[in-house]
Amino acid sequence: MTTKTKVRNMNRVKTFEDLRGLRAEGYIRDSTPDQRDGYGPDIQRHNEERFAQSYGLIFGDRWYTEFVSGRSASKRYEFQQVLEDARLDLFDVLLVDHTSRFGRNQKECIRYKEELTRFGKTVIFVSQGIISGSDQDFLSERIHETLDEQYSRDLSRYVSEGLKQKVEDGLHIGLAPLGYKSELKSAHQERKVPDPVTMPALLTALQDYAPGKLSYREVAEHLNILGYRTRKGNLFTEHTIMDIFNNRFYEGKLVYHKGLPDEKIVDGSHEVSPEVRELWLRCQQVKAERRNSTRGQPRGPDRHFPFSKVLRCQRCHQPYYGETVYNSGNAKLRLSHERKNSGRNCDAWPRSQSVEAISWQFQDRVLPHLVLPDTWKSMILEATQREDEVQINVNEIPRIQRALENLRKQHLWGDLSDKAYCQERVALERQMKLASPPTQARNLPNIQRAAELLNNMPALWSHSGVTDEQRESFLREIFAQITIDGKQITAIEPKSSYTPLFATMALNPESGYCKTEPSVLTP
Repeated sequence: MTTKTKVRNMNRVKTFEDLRGLRAEGYIRDSTPDQRDGYGPDIQRHNEERFAQSYGLIFGDRWYTEFVSGRSASKRYEFQQVLEDARLDLFDVLLVDHTSRFGRNQKECIRYKEELTRFGKTVIFVSQGIISGSDQDFLSERIHETLDEQYSRDLSRYVSEGLKQKVEDGLHIGLAPLGYKSELKSAHQERKVPDPVTMPALLTALQDYAPGKLSYREVAEHLNILGYRTRKGNLFTEHTIMDIFNNRFYEGKLVYHKGLPDEKIVDGSHEVSPEVRELWLRCQQVKAERRNSTRGQPRGPDRHFPFSKVLRCQRCHQPYYGETVYNSGNAKLRLSHERKNSGRNCDAWPRSQSVEAISWQFQDRVLPHLVLPDTWKSMILEATQREDEVQINVNEIPRIQRALENLRKQHLWGDLSDKAYCQERVALERQMKLASPPTQARNLPNIQRAAELLNNMPALWSHSGVTDEQRESFLREIFAQITIDGKQITAIEPKSSYTPLFATMALNPESGYCKTEPSVLTP
């Protein structure tokens, strides 16, 4: 039996009655935690729980919940976790309250639902009564997806046009900056007016920086010493001071879509006192003099850090982050275990290492062992077949088959009514499904691609034409995490799609991993 045939046999849900006894998880998504459009998180949870109880689903406790807006699923991390758990066969049915909660991009929705179907999973939209992918609900599902995306596009266009018109009218968008507050101009409009409470803090910051003697950080420290705080009650930092000197609001201007092709600068309708405008413009001169250029300072080059976020500390399990260290004018890339003022204190030493040292250690201690045996594909297939055979209950399945055959005979002889026959048959088929649990879908084409990447990685890693950005992509593609204890790499953990391949390496005595003795490593 092929992999595709197994997946088709697993996806038997045609009616809600077929759901009884299956494992289910719920997915909840809102734009904000207090959304009021009829799909709040509590409403979604209640609807999914009631549906699961009505149709006898075995409900789990994962509850994939997130508050994300937009049409793209790239930043919906809980949704990505749903796909990962589907690959691991942690549930059979995904309950979603409404098609719009699954997504508002029809192309993406179709792709992700097809991916879940390949893993043998069923998506149910409980409020609309839709079984995703069924022939009966096909038209209704597509219509709802189209309407959901159209609503999102219309809303985005209306909001964008409304904000643009607001700027053209000279009204500031968003929260009032330091020294100002919002005041209702009419029932639907507000304007920014001077705030007597925070204006002293603004004037102090401008007066401190205008002479050109203090830095952003020193200005922030002075404000904190005087007892001033930000709108949220936090201490001032160099970044909050930088925002003040980069905001043309204090010049009486408004900037719409700064840095984009449709950037627009207009005169604001808010009132700026001559003292504030004069001090702010003087601060711009100080900034320009410190840069030694009236045209501004060009942006530094983008840097990529292999192992960033993949590398984790063995002692506290926190990730390492990339940072650029300048020494005698030369930029050095390092991976730091602890950031300044992070609140973490770990005994691991050293707390940072150069990217070059870790890359050399990875090439010396890990890459030589990433060699797949020639029989890797047959090993995976054999393990798959062996796993399937173990899962089958050889005693229970024949008994259920005999019961089904006897049930058909009783129905043909007229001893059972049509209704009684259907009820008994559904119950026996459910027992059959539970006696032979579904096997996790295997995607051999993806495994073939993963095998090619693993075989080529040692050569690619040391190739002079490969960039740090590409090395970073390699690591995030293959590894869930790489563990280090101060200086020494101690463990590697592949992602789930690469686990079968790593298992063949570990089981193969010729090319598998071997125990290595610690050594002093110097790049």
